[in-house]
Amino acid sequence: MESAHQLAQQLRAQQAAKTAPVTAADLSSVLTRTLMVPTSAGTIPVYAQYPHFHTATGMVINLHGSGFIFPHNDRDTLFCKRLCLAANLTVFDVDYPLAPEHPFPVPLQATYEVVQFLTQRYHDQLGWPTLIGHSAGGNLAIGTQLLARRQDKPLARQVILDYPALDLDTDPREKSYPAGAADHISAELAQQFNAFYRPDGETGNPLISPVTAQPADLQNFPRTFILTADHDTLMTEAERFGQLLVAANVAVTTHRYPNSHHGFTVGGEGAADQAFQDILAWL
Repeated sequence: MESAHQLAQQLRAQQAAKTAPVTAADLSSVLTRTLMVPTSAGTIPVYAQYPHFHTATGMVINLHGSGFIFPHNDRDTLFCKRLCLAANLTVFDVDYPLAPEHPFPVPLQATYEVVQFLTQRYHDQLGWPTLIGHSAGGNLAIGTQLLARRQDKPLARQVILDYPALDLDTDPREKSYPAGAADHISAELAQQFNAFYRPDGETGNPLISPVTAQPADLQNFPRTFILTADHDTLMTEAERFGQLLVAANVAVTTHRYPNSHHGFTVGGEGAADQAFQDILAWL
């Protein structure tokens, strides 16, 4: 029988084969360096991108999509480069630990520590950060803010959740699959993601499934922009989380993008151009 690590490696290879390539020229016109941030899970790479010709006016901390198992890739770098150049911001792209090698709570705790490190180190220079999370990264983005509230630590200025995965408690087979959704993430694959990240099957924990949060958990949560895709099975849970923020009196905007699938903004599919312009308007 294959181990969890062997199965994850197979899924990673399949994902890499499907990922559209990025040329060296696409990645060339931005200043980049790698920061190594110490955490309780070991040293975490953070890929820092800086504007070329002007002093940055703020910072973004980006948490890539992954299904909790897929590694950072060039599409993530390209998205961050575009943000950096278009918004004149320093963008910190966090290469957080992955399941199944690092199941919950390790990825969340490490990401929280990195976000706090970057916030405290660069706040005086760049102000409070905007936190962007894509898919599983959106889940982690919320978790970092819930932990910050619990520990009375600084919060982000705002949070942008891009097609976030926010309900690991509901069996993926019971979720709605709009046209084409299963071609991007099937119910079986989603089950595997959940099992890798949460192997003990814990439910009712808002640090794992943010849709289980109570209004008290979300008091004073940063203002939030939620992007959903109309052909994504995660659309419903993301919009449900938006309603939880409304109930907690948090400023939130939710925008559903037409003719789009999971991963559309980073992948450049569907309404990606409009979504990117909307993200820029928030920065």
